[in-house]
Amino acid sequence: MKRVGIGIILVVAFFGMLYGGLHLYGWYIFNTQSCSSFNIDNIELRTGVDIPKVSSTDCICNDNTKISKFIIDTDNVDLDYYISRNDFTLVEGLYIKENDNKNSTYKVILNINTAELTVNLTYKNN
Repeated sequence: MKRVGIGIILVVAFFGMLYGGLHLYGWYIFNTQSCSSFNIDNIELRTGVDIPKVSSTDCICNDNTKISKFIIDTDNVDLDYYISRNDFTLVEGLYIKENDNKNSTYKVILNINTAELTVNLTYKNN
């Protein structure tokens, strides 16, 4: 009986450490403010917009602002489905999603004619 109890405690401790480690890793990605590591993951976590398969990327990060530009690979991505899935709003020929929350302010712009996705992300409280 003692062995079973110790086994259960070890299993629970293992999964607790695994959960905690994954949570800390996600927190690290969320708080990364660079273009060199976890750029797409950071944008996806902060904006809720999925970055699809892209053919090229460009990023500039200064102080607390990041501007990333992606060219979406239209051979592999259905833009109409992508727009509907990410809740973009059509404004003057461009598809836009923007928000201001306690962690960041962002504006995501999709030009469907050029397949260019631009993300302007401003970090707060950092």
